[in-house]
Amino acid sequence: MRHPESRRDTLRRASVVWIFLALAAGIACAAPSAREVASGLAGLGPRPDGAKTQDKAVAFLVDTLRRAGLRDVRAVPVAARPSVVNVEGVLPGETDREIILSGHYDSVKQGPGAGDDASGCGLAIAAAAHLAGTPLHHTLRVILFDGEETGLHGSRGWVESLSPAARDRILADVNLEMVGWAGSTGPTIHAIPVVSKLEEDRKKRVTTPGWLVRAALEGGLSAGWLLHLADPRHPLAMQLLLRGTRVRFGADSDSLQAQGIPAVTLSDSSFFALDPVYHRPADTADRLDAGRLDAWTRAVVATVRRLDGLGSRPAPEDDYLVLAGHVWSRWALAGIGLALAVLLLLQYRLQGWPFPVLLAAASVIAPTLAIPLLWLAALLGFVRPGGRWGRTLWTGLGLLPFLLYLLLLAGAFAARLSSWKSGYQESWTGAALVVAALVAWTLAMRRAPAAAAALPDRPAS
Repeated sequence: MRHPESRRDTLRRASVVWIFLALAAGIACAAPSAREVASGLAGLGPRPDGAKTQDKAVAFLVDTLRRAGLRDVRAVPVAARPSVVNVEGVLPGETDREIILSGHYDSVKQGPGAGDDASGCGLAIAAAAHLAGTPLHHTLRVILFDGEETGLHGSRGWVESLSPAARDRILADVNLEMVGWAGSTGPTIHAIPVVSKLEEDRKKRVTTPGWLVRAALEGGLSAGWLLHLADPRHPLAMQLLLRGTRVRFGADSDSLQAQGIPAVTLSDSSFFALDPVYHRPADTADRLDAGRLDAWTRAVVATVRRLDGLGSRPAPEDDYLVLAGHVWSRWALAGIGLALAVLLLLQYRLQGWPFPVLLAAASVIAPTLAIPLLWLAALLGFVRPGGRWGRTLWTGLGLLPFLLYLLLLAGAFAARLSSWKSGYQESWTGAALVVAALVAWTLAMRRAPAAAAALPDRPAS
Protein backbone atom coordinates (compact mmCIF):
# COMPACT_ATOMS: atom_id res chain seq x y z
CA MET A 1 0.00 0.00 0.00
CA ARG A 2 1.28 3.48 -0.94
CA HIS A 3 2.05 5.88 1.91
CA PRO A 4 -0.57 8.71 2.22
CA GLU A 5 2.18 11.34 1.87
CA SER A 6 3.21 9.84 -1.46
CA ARG A 7 -0.42 9.91 -2.63
CA ARG A 8 -0.74 13.62 -1.79
CA ASP A 9 2.48 14.36 -3.74
CA THR A 10 1.10 12.53 -6.72
CA LEU A 11 -2.12 14.52 -6.57
CA ARG A 12 -0.19 17.78 -6.35
CA ARG A 13 1.92 16.86 -9.39
CA ALA A 14 -1.19 15.86 -11.33
CA SER A 15 -2.84 19.16 -10.45
CA VAL A 16 0.18 21.09 -11.70
CA VAL A 17 0.15 19.13 -14.97
CA TRP A 18 -3.56 19.79 -15.49
CA ILE A 19 -3.15 23.47 -14.76
CA PHE A 20 -0.27 23.69 -17.24
CA LEU A 21 -2.32 21.89 -19.92
CA ALA A 22 -5.29 24.15 -19.27
CA LEU A 23 -3.12 27.25 -19.60
CA ALA A 24 -1.56 25.90 -22.79
CA ALA A 25 -5.01 25.17 -24.20
CA GLY A 26 -6.14 28.67 -23.27
CA ILE A 27 -3.13 30.19 -25.00
CA ALA A 28 -3.75 28.05 -28.07
CA CYS A 29 -7.38 29.17 -28.17
CA ALA A 30 -6.35 32.81 -27.78
CA ALA A 31 -3.74 32.58 -30.54
CA PRO A 32 -5.07 34.17 -33.73
CA SER A 33 -5.76 31.95 -36.72
CA ALA A 34 -4.48 32.81 -40.17
CA ARG A 35 -7.97 33.59 -41.45
CA GLU A 36 -8.79 35.81 -38.47
CA VAL A 37 -5.68 37.90 -39.04
CA ALA A 38 -6.22 38.09 -42.80
CA SER A 39 -9.86 39.09 -42.34
CA GLY A 40 -8.98 41.79 -39.82
CA LEU A 41 -6.25 43.23 -42.03
CA ALA A 42 -8.33 43.13 -45.21
CA GLY A 43 -11.23 44.68 -43.33
CA LEU A 44 -9.24 47.89 -43.06
CA GLY A 45 -9.52 48.33 -46.82
CA PRO A 46 -6.83 49.00 -49.45
CA ARG A 47 -3.38 49.66 -47.95
CA PRO A 48 -1.15 51.29 -50.58
CA ASP A 49 1.92 53.28 -49.50
CA GLY A 50 0.97 56.52 -47.79
CA ALA A 51 -2.73 55.64 -47.41
CA LYS A 52 -4.65 56.58 -44.25
CA THR A 53 -5.14 52.88 -43.55
CA GLN A 54 -1.40 52.31 -43.15
CA ASP A 55 -1.28 53.48 -39.51
CA LYS A 56 -4.31 51.34 -38.69
CA ALA A 57 -2.70 48.33 -40.35
CA VAL A 58 0.55 48.83 -38.42
CA ALA A 59 -1.30 49.15 -35.10
CA PHE A 60 -3.38 46.05 -35.88
CA LEU A 61 -0.33 43.96 -36.75
CA VAL A 62 1.69 45.13 -33.74
CA ASP A 63 -1.16 44.13 -31.42
CA THR A 64 -1.69 40.80 -33.19
CA LEU A 65 1.99 39.87 -33.07
CA ARG A 66 2.04 40.53 -29.33
CA ARG A 67 -1.07 38.42 -28.81
CA ALA A 68 0.61 35.62 -30.73
CA GLY A 69 3.43 35.57 -28.17
CA LEU A 70 6.17 37.39 -30.08
CA ARG A 71 8.59 39.71 -28.31
CA ASP A 72 10.35 42.93 -29.25
CA VAL A 73 7.46 43.78 -31.55
CA ARG A 74 8.05 47.07 -33.34
CA ALA A 75 7.29 49.12 -36.43
CA VAL A 76 10.44 50.16 -38.29
CA PRO A 77 10.42 52.81 -41.06
CA VAL A 78 12.83 52.16 -43.96
CA ALA A 79 15.67 54.68 -43.73
CA ALA A 80 15.65 55.59 -47.44
CA ARG A 81 11.82 55.74 -47.60
CA PRO A 82 10.32 56.67 -44.20
CA SER A 83 6.80 56.28 -45.57
CA VAL A 84 7.48 52.54 -45.89
CA VAL A 85 7.07 50.92 -42.45
CA ASN A 86 7.89 47.27 -41.72
CA VAL A 87 6.46 45.44 -38.71
CA GLU A 88 8.43 42.69 -36.97
CA GLY A 89 8.73 40.59 -33.83
CA VAL A 90 10.75 37.61 -32.60
CA LEU A 91 10.46 34.33 -30.77
CA PRO A 92 13.86 34.05 -29.02
CA GLY A 93 15.66 30.75 -29.49
CA GLU A 94 18.68 29.13 -27.93
CA THR A 95 21.00 30.98 -30.35
CA ASP A 96 21.00 34.30 -32.17
CA ARG A 97 20.91 32.53 -35.55
CA GLU A 98 17.60 33.31 -37.20
CA ILE A 99 14.87 31.83 -39.36
CA ILE A 100 12.55 34.37 -40.95
CA LEU A 101 8.85 34.12 -41.75
CA SER A 102 7.75 36.98 -43.98
CA GLY A 103 4.81 38.40 -45.90
CA HIS A 104 3.70 41.88 -46.97
CA TYR A 105 0.79 43.84 -45.56
CA ASP A 106 0.46 46.57 -48.19
CA SER A 107 -1.97 46.20 -51.09
CA VAL A 108 -2.77 47.88 -54.38
CA LYS A 109 -5.24 50.78 -54.47
CA GLN A 110 -7.80 48.72 -56.35
CA GLY A 111 -8.61 46.21 -53.62
CA PRO A 112 -8.37 45.22 -49.94
CA GLY A 113 -5.71 42.57 -50.67
CA ALA A 114 -7.10 39.70 -48.61
CA GLY A 115 -5.27 37.14 -50.69
CA ASP A 116 -2.43 39.46 -51.71
CA ASP A 117 -1.14 39.46 -49.07
CA ALA A 118 -3.15 39.69 -45.87
CA SER A 119 -3.31 35.90 -46.13
CA GLY A 120 0.49 35.62 -45.99
CA CYS A 121 0.64 37.90 -42.95
CA GLY A 122 -2.03 35.84 -41.20
CA LEU A 123 -0.20 32.61 -42.00
CA ALA A 124 3.13 33.93 -40.70
CA ILE A 125 1.55 35.06 -37.41
CA ALA A 126 -0.50 31.87 -36.95
CA ALA A 127 2.56 29.68 -37.57
CA ALA A 128 4.61 31.73 -35.11
CA ALA A 129 1.85 31.38 -32.49
CA HIS A 130 2.02 27.59 -32.82
CA LEU A 131 5.80 27.61 -32.63
CA ALA A 132 5.73 29.75 -29.49
CA GLY A 133 4.52 26.76 -27.47
CA THR A 134 7.79 24.79 -27.73
CA PRO A 135 11.46 25.81 -27.57
CA LEU A 136 13.42 26.55 -30.76
CA HIS A 137 17.14 26.35 -31.38
CA HIS A 138 17.05 29.27 -33.82
CA THR A 139 15.44 32.61 -33.12
CA LEU A 140 12.31 33.01 -35.25
CA ARG A 141 11.74 36.48 -36.69
CA VAL A 142 8.42 37.42 -38.28
CA ILE A 143 8.68 40.38 -40.68
CA LEU A 144 5.64 41.89 -42.37
CA PHE A 145 6.96 44.09 -45.13
CA ASP A 146 5.50 47.27 -46.55
CA GLY A 147 5.98 48.60 -50.08
CA GLU A 148 6.00 45.24 -51.87
CA GLU A 149 3.50 46.29 -54.50
CA THR A 150 5.50 49.35 -55.54
CA GLY A 151 8.86 47.61 -55.92
CA LEU A 152 9.79 45.48 -52.87
CA HIS A 153 10.82 48.66 -51.02
CA GLY A 154 10.21 47.28 -47.53
CA SER A 155 12.20 44.08 -47.96
CA ARG A 156 15.01 45.78 -49.87
CA GLY A 157 15.34 48.50 -47.25
CA TRP A 158 15.30 45.96 -44.43
CA VAL A 159 17.98 43.66 -45.84
CA GLU A 160 20.20 46.55 -46.95
CA SER A 161 20.17 47.86 -43.38
CA LEU A 162 21.76 44.64 -42.09
CA SER A 163 25.47 44.23 -41.52
CA PRO A 164 27.21 41.32 -43.30
CA ALA A 165 27.43 39.50 -39.96
CA ALA A 166 23.68 39.92 -39.37
CA ARG A 167 22.93 38.52 -42.83
CA ASP A 168 25.17 35.54 -42.19
CA ARG A 169 23.24 34.77 -38.99
CA ILE A 170 20.05 34.22 -40.99
CA LEU A 171 19.63 30.59 -41.96
CA ALA A 172 16.74 31.17 -44.39
CA ASP A 173 13.64 33.20 -45.17
CA VAL A 174 10.28 31.49 -45.79
CA ASN A 175 8.12 34.06 -47.55
CA LEU A 176 4.33 33.58 -47.68
CA GLU A 177 2.41 35.08 -50.57
CA MET A 178 -1.22 34.71 -51.74
CA VAL A 179 -2.24 31.61 -49.77
CA GLY A 180 -5.57 30.09 -48.82
CA TRP A 181 -7.78 31.24 -51.67
CA ALA A 182 -10.47 28.79 -52.73
CA GLY A 183 -10.01 27.29 -56.17
CA SER A 184 -6.22 27.09 -56.12
CA THR A 185 -4.70 24.32 -58.22
CA GLY A 186 -2.39 23.43 -55.34
CA PRO A 187 0.27 24.66 -52.91
CA THR A 188 3.36 25.83 -54.76
CA ILE A 189 7.02 26.47 -53.98
CA HIS A 190 8.50 29.36 -55.94
CA ALA A 191 12.27 29.32 -56.39
CA ILE A 192 12.79 32.21 -58.79
CA PRO A 193 16.36 32.98 -59.92
CA VAL A 194 17.45 36.56 -59.21
CA VAL A 195 20.53 38.60 -60.00
CA SER A 196 22.95 38.70 -57.06
CA LYS A 197 23.83 42.11 -55.62
CA LEU A 198 26.86 40.87 -53.68
CA GLU A 199 30.16 42.27 -54.90
CA GLU A 200 31.76 38.85 -55.26
CA ASP A 201 28.80 37.47 -57.23
CA ARG A 202 27.49 40.60 -58.95
CA LYS A 203 25.39 39.86 -62.05
CA LYS A 204 25.40 36.13 -61.31
CA ARG A 205 21.98 34.46 -61.28
CA VAL A 206 21.22 32.77 -57.96
CA THR A 207 18.22 30.72 -56.96
CA THR A 208 16.69 29.11 -53.88
CA PRO A 209 19.09 26.35 -52.77
CA GLY A 210 17.98 22.75 -53.06
CA TRP A 211 18.20 22.11 -49.31
CA LEU A 212 15.62 24.86 -48.63
CA VAL A 213 13.26 23.48 -51.27
CA ARG A 214 13.74 20.04 -49.74
CA ALA A 215 12.79 21.36 -46.27
CA ALA A 216 9.58 22.85 -47.65
CA LEU A 217 8.69 19.65 -49.52
CA GLU A 218 9.30 17.49 -46.45
CA GLY A 219 7.49 19.92 -44.16
CA GLY A 220 4.43 19.89 -46.38
CA LEU A 221 4.52 16.10 -46.73
CA SER A 222 4.67 15.57 -42.96
CA ALA A 223 1.67 17.88 -42.56
CA GLY A 224 -0.31 16.11 -45.27
CA TRP A 225 0.03 19.12 -47.57
CA LEU A 226 1.78 18.13 -50.80
CA LEU A 227 3.73 21.00 -52.34
CA HIS A 228 5.02 21.26 -55.91
CA LEU A 229 7.91 23.27 -57.25
CA ALA A 230 6.97 26.03 -59.73
CA ASP A 231 3.54 24.73 -60.76
CA PRO A 232 1.26 21.93 -59.46
CA ARG A 233 0.11 20.78 -62.91
CA HIS A 234 3.22 21.38 -65.01
CA PRO A 235 6.15 21.36 -62.57
CA LEU A 236 8.90 20.24 -64.93
CA ALA A 237 7.87 22.62 -67.72
CA MET A 238 7.79 25.56 -65.32
CA GLN A 239 11.17 24.63 -63.82
CA LEU A 240 12.66 24.69 -67.32
CA LEU A 241 11.05 28.06 -68.00
CA LEU A 242 12.40 29.50 -64.74
CA ARG A 243 15.93 28.28 -65.36
CA GLY A 244 16.01 29.00 -69.05
CA THR A 245 14.60 32.55 -69.08
CA ARG A 246 14.09 35.56 -66.85
CA VAL A 247 10.54 35.45 -65.45
CA ARG A 248 8.78 38.80 -64.97
CA PHE A 249 7.48 38.08 -61.48
CA GLY A 250 8.92 38.64 -58.04
CA ALA A 251 8.32 38.58 -54.30
CA ASP A 252 9.96 39.86 -51.13
CA SER A 253 12.09 36.72 -51.01
CA ASP A 254 13.94 38.10 -54.05
CA SER A 255 15.37 40.96 -51.99
CA LEU A 256 16.91 38.59 -49.45
CA GLN A 257 18.08 36.07 -52.04
CA ALA A 258 19.89 38.81 -53.96
CA GLN A 259 21.82 39.70 -50.79
CA GLY A 260 23.00 36.15 -50.15
CA ILE A 261 20.25 35.03 -47.75
CA PRO A 262 18.60 31.73 -48.85
CA ALA A 263 14.92 32.44 -49.43
CA VAL A 264 11.83 30.74 -50.82
CA THR A 265 8.24 31.81 -51.44
CA LEU A 266 5.26 29.55 -50.70
CA SER A 267 1.98 30.33 -52.43
CA ASP A 268 -1.36 29.06 -53.68
CA SER A 269 -0.80 30.88 -56.97
CA SER A 270 1.42 29.66 -59.78
CA PHE A 271 2.45 31.31 -63.04
CA PHE A 272 -0.04 29.23 -65.03
CA ALA A 273 -2.85 29.52 -62.45
CA LEU A 274 -2.89 32.95 -60.81
CA ASP A 275 -5.64 33.98 -58.41
CA PRO A 276 -8.43 35.26 -60.71
CA VAL A 277 -9.09 38.30 -58.48
CA TYR A 278 -5.42 39.26 -58.22
CA HIS A 279 -5.18 43.04 -57.72
CA ARG A 280 -8.95 43.48 -58.00
CA PRO A 281 -11.68 44.83 -55.67
CA ALA A 282 -13.06 41.28 -55.33
CA ASP A 283 -9.96 40.17 -53.36
CA THR A 284 -11.91 40.03 -50.10
CA ALA A 285 -11.62 37.86 -47.01
CA ASP A 286 -14.74 35.80 -47.71
CA ARG A 287 -12.80 34.06 -50.52
CA LEU A 288 -10.22 32.66 -48.09
CA ASP A 289 -10.68 29.03 -47.05
CA ALA A 290 -10.14 28.52 -43.31
CA GLY A 291 -9.38 24.81 -43.72
CA ARG A 292 -6.84 25.53 -46.41
CA LEU A 293 -5.13 28.15 -44.26
CA ASP A 294 -5.03 25.72 -41.33
CA ALA A 295 -3.33 23.14 -43.57
CA TRP A 296 -0.84 25.79 -44.66
CA THR A 297 -0.18 26.64 -41.02
CA ARG A 298 0.70 23.02 -40.22
CA ALA A 299 2.98 22.83 -43.27
CA VAL A 300 4.83 26.06 -42.44
CA VAL A 301 5.29 25.00 -38.81
CA ALA A 302 6.71 21.66 -39.96
CA THR A 303 9.01 23.42 -42.44
CA VAL A 304 10.38 25.75 -39.76
CA ARG A 305 11.01 22.80 -37.45
CA ARG A 306 13.00 21.04 -40.16
CA LEU A 307 15.05 24.16 -40.74
CA ASP A 308 15.50 24.56 -37.00
CA GLY A 309 17.18 21.16 -36.90
CA LEU A 310 20.00 22.41 -39.15
CA GLY A 311 23.14 23.56 -37.41
CA SER A 312 24.13 25.91 -40.23
CA ARG A 313 23.50 26.53 -43.91
CA PRO A 314 24.20 23.36 -45.91
CA ALA A 315 26.34 23.53 -49.03
CA PRO A 316 24.56 25.54 -51.73
CA GLU A 317 22.72 23.63 -54.45
CA ASP A 318 21.81 25.92 -57.34
CA ASP A 319 21.46 23.35 -60.12
CA TYR A 320 18.73 20.83 -59.35
CA LEU A 321 15.34 19.62 -60.49
CA VAL A 322 12.39 18.45 -58.41
CA LEU A 323 10.98 15.25 -59.88
CA ALA A 324 8.36 13.07 -58.16
CA GLY A 325 8.66 15.16 -54.98
CA HIS A 326 12.42 14.61 -54.71
CA VAL A 327 15.25 17.12 -55.19
CA TRP A 328 17.71 15.77 -57.77
CA SER A 329 21.09 17.49 -57.63
CA ARG A 330 23.23 18.42 -60.61
CA TRP A 331 25.49 15.43 -60.06
CA ALA A 332 22.62 12.97 -59.70
CA LEU A 333 21.15 14.19 -62.99
CA ALA A 334 24.57 14.06 -64.67
CA GLY A 335 25.01 10.50 -63.42
CA ILE A 336 21.69 9.48 -64.99
CA GLY A 337 22.74 10.96 -68.33
CA LEU A 338 26.17 9.32 -68.25
CA ALA A 339 24.68 5.94 -67.34
CA LEU A 340 22.25 6.12 -70.28
CA ALA A 341 25.08 7.12 -72.63
CA VAL A 342 27.29 4.23 -71.55
CA LEU A 343 24.45 1.71 -71.90
CA LEU A 344 23.66 2.98 -75.39
CA LEU A 345 27.30 2.66 -76.43
CA LEU A 346 27.47 -0.88 -75.03
CA GLN A 347 24.31 -1.95 -76.80
CA TYR A 348 25.15 -0.57 -80.22
CA ARG A 349 28.94 -0.70 -80.02
CA LEU A 350 30.22 2.09 -82.28
CA GLN A 351 27.09 2.31 -84.42
CA GLY A 352 25.35 5.63 -83.84
CA TRP A 353 27.99 6.77 -81.33
CA PRO A 354 27.50 10.57 -81.81
CA PHE A 355 24.22 10.68 -79.89
CA PRO A 356 25.49 8.89 -76.72
CA VAL A 357 28.67 10.99 -76.73
CA LEU A 358 26.73 14.25 -77.08
CA LEU A 359 24.24 13.07 -74.45
CA ALA A 360 27.11 12.49 -72.01
CA ALA A 361 28.65 15.90 -72.73
CA ALA A 362 25.33 17.75 -72.37
CA SER A 363 24.56 15.87 -69.14
CA VAL A 364 27.83 16.99 -67.57
CA ILE A 365 27.72 20.63 -68.73
CA ALA A 366 23.98 21.43 -68.35
CA PRO A 367 22.21 18.47 -66.71
CA THR A 368 19.10 20.43 -65.65
CA LEU A 369 18.48 21.20 -69.31
CA ALA A 370 19.81 18.04 -70.94
CA ILE A 371 18.03 15.39 -68.87
CA PRO A 372 14.46 16.77 -69.33
CA LEU A 373 14.99 17.30 -73.08
CA LEU A 374 17.00 14.18 -73.96
CA TRP A 375 15.74 11.47 -71.60
CA LEU A 376 12.97 10.24 -73.90
CA ALA A 377 15.28 10.03 -76.91
CA ALA A 378 17.82 8.12 -74.80
CA LEU A 379 15.24 5.57 -73.65
CA LEU A 380 13.78 5.16 -77.12
CA GLY A 381 17.30 4.58 -78.41
CA PHE A 382 17.36 1.14 -76.81
CA VAL A 383 14.75 -0.05 -79.32
CA ARG A 384 15.14 0.93 -82.97
CA PRO A 385 12.08 -0.05 -84.97
CA GLY A 386 12.32 -1.18 -88.55
CA GLY A 387 10.42 0.31 -91.42
CA ARG A 388 10.21 3.87 -92.65
CA TRP A 389 7.11 4.86 -90.72
CA GLY A 390 8.28 3.21 -87.51
CA ARG A 391 11.53 5.15 -87.58
CA THR A 392 9.68 8.39 -88.39
CA LEU A 393 7.41 7.85 -85.39
CA TRP A 394 10.40 7.09 -83.12
CA THR A 395 12.19 10.22 -84.35
CA GLY A 396 9.17 12.40 -83.62
CA LEU A 397 8.73 10.97 -80.13
CA GLY A 398 12.38 11.58 -79.30
CA LEU A 399 12.09 15.22 -80.38
CA LEU A 400 8.79 15.77 -78.54
CA PRO A 401 10.19 17.15 -75.22
CA PHE A 402 12.34 19.67 -77.11
CA LEU A 403 9.45 20.77 -79.33
CA LEU A 404 7.18 21.19 -76.29
CA TYR A 405 9.88 23.27 -74.63
CA LEU A 406 10.09 25.55 -77.65
CA LEU A 407 6.30 25.89 -77.58
CA LEU A 408 6.43 26.75 -73.88
CA LEU A 409 9.04 29.43 -74.50
CA ALA A 410 6.99 30.94 -77.32
CA GLY A 411 3.87 31.02 -75.14
CA ALA A 412 5.72 32.59 -72.23
CA PHE A 413 7.21 35.32 -74.44
CA ALA A 414 3.85 35.99 -76.11
CA ALA A 415 2.16 36.34 -72.72
CA ARG A 416 5.01 38.55 -71.49
CA LEU A 417 5.74 36.14 -68.65
CA SER A 418 9.41 35.90 -69.53
CA SER A 419 12.20 37.69 -71.34
CA TRP A 420 15.03 36.00 -73.24
CA LYS A 421 17.78 35.95 -70.68
CA SER A 422 18.94 32.49 -69.79
CA GLY A 423 19.38 31.26 -66.26
CA TYR A 424 21.88 28.57 -67.18
CA GLN A 425 25.48 29.44 -66.42
CA GLU A 426 26.58 27.27 -69.34
CA SER A 427 23.42 28.00 -71.32
CA TRP A 428 24.72 28.44 -74.82
CA THR A 429 27.14 25.52 -74.65
CA GLY A 430 24.53 23.31 -73.04
CA ALA A 431 21.82 24.33 -75.50
CA ALA A 432 24.15 23.75 -78.44
CA LEU A 433 25.01 20.27 -77.15
CA VAL A 434 21.32 19.42 -76.67
CA VAL A 435 20.49 20.53 -80.22
CA ALA A 436 23.50 18.63 -81.60
CA ALA A 437 22.45 15.51 -79.68
CA LEU A 438 18.94 15.70 -81.13
CA VAL A 439 20.34 16.12 -84.64
CA ALA A 440 22.53 13.05 -84.05
CA TRP A 441 19.49 11.21 -82.70
CA THR A 442 17.48 12.06 -85.82
CA LEU A 443 20.25 10.91 -88.16
CA ALA A 444 20.73 7.69 -86.17
CA MET A 445 17.02 6.89 -86.36
CA ARG A 446 16.86 7.56 -90.07
CA ARG A 447 20.04 5.77 -91.12
CA ALA A 448 20.96 3.12 -88.57
CA PRO A 449 19.68 -0.46 -88.87
CA ALA A 450 17.09 -1.80 -86.50
CA ALA A 451 18.16 -3.07 -83.10
CA ALA A 452 18.02 -6.70 -84.10
CA ALA A 453 20.33 -6.06 -87.02
CA ALA A 454 22.73 -3.91 -85.01
CA LEU A 455 24.21 -6.93 -83.27
CA PRO A 456 26.23 -9.64 -85.03
CA ASP A 457 24.35 -12.79 -85.93
CA ARG A 458 24.83 -15.77 -83.65
CA PRO A 459 26.40 -18.84 -85.24
CA ALA A 460 23.95 -21.61 -86.00
CA SER A 461 23.95 -24.39 -83.46
